[in-house]
Amino acid sequence: MKNLLLIGKLAIGFLIALFVGAIIGSAMGLNPLLTGGVVFGAQVLRACTKPVEMPGLAFDDVLTSIFTRDLQKILFPDNSFYKRTKKLNTDSDAPGTAAASYQIPQELQMPEGITDPTTFPLPIEELEGGNEIVTLSLLATKPTRLGDREQLETSYDRRASFLSLHAAVLDQMAAGVALNRMSQVASGAMVLTSGDAAAAALPGLTGNRKAVTKNDIIKACEILDRTDMQGKRYGLVGATHYSELLKIEGFVDYEKTGNKSALLTGALGSVMGVEWYKRSTAAIFTGAGVAKAVGAATAADDNEGMLIWNENAIGRVEGAVKVYINEAQAQYLGGLMNNAVRFGMKLLRTDKKGVVAIRQSAV
Repeated sequence: MKNLLLIGKLAIGFLIALFVGAIIGSAMGLNPLLTGGVVFGAQVLRACTKPVEMPGLAFDDVLTSIFTRDLQKILFPDNSFYKRTKKLNTDSDAPGTAAASYQIPQELQMPEGITDPTTFPLPIEELEGGNEIVTLSLLATKPTRLGDREQLETSYDRRASFLSLHAAVLDQMAAGVALNRMSQVASGAMVLTSGDAAAAALPGLTGNRKAVTKNDIIKACEILDRTDMQGKRYGLVGATHYSELLKIEGFVDYEKTGNKSALLTGALGSVMGVEWYKRSTAAIFTGAGVAKAVGAATAADDNEGMLIWNENAIGRVEGAVKVYINEAQAQYLGGLMNNAVRFGMKLLRTDKKGVVAIRQSAV
């Protein structure tokens, strides 16, 4: 299709050049055909050396650049951590962009047991259950203009590259929502750092914070142990706490942690029965110890945090991504495209068991 368009433009450009050459040749007593050829050659030379629009000339879009088919990805933080939770919906019942909530049936209250009963009839009790509501956030990207010329002049799939970037932004937004929801732990599941004072490292924070210690992580794991919750454990650590962990002598020593894994090649492995994920930033809490709202500006007294959770303690709802494309918009001289999706996450139990946060303590 592109070749046909280019051939058509060349043909029209050549006819225009002959017409101009005939006029110039007649006025100056030159050969009209030869003059037209010179004019056409000048068009080609200018288009190849400086491909800008030349009003009135058909051959104004000659492509002189060669494009690679590999898209250079914009740097995004690692957002794979939130996939280590329980997905509550299937692809077939993924909520659309109109859905605002999702219900989670709660486990019934456990029946009370009686050892060696002596009184009959046995007392009767009601087992109560309930529903938890997951609020679904509507995540959307701003529309991107996709001009007609961009469709003709690029040798790679422009739309596919735009879709890839929009999807990456939605994934980043979902990770922000996930961090906020995962950080809403019970008051008894908040461990404060107890190490030496160090200057706050996250941009925007001021003052000093206590560093994380091995004992802080041991205490967090002990809280999870007492829940008797079955399932694999995962942890998320930000750059600040990761650098502090690297300074703890013997932190990954087998005799002290009970695990043969080590901190190798700058990545956390499985330590203390927890599979760790590293990210540029992890949980963020306000100075009062409340999970930082999504999109809220950084405050000087905010604190960074680590998270440790049981895979069955957190549920997520992933909606179906909807792509909006408005073709041939006159006022934009091209099409418009953006994406939207519903996403929600919640601690599955009303008592919030199964999730622990290790939060910086201000000095």
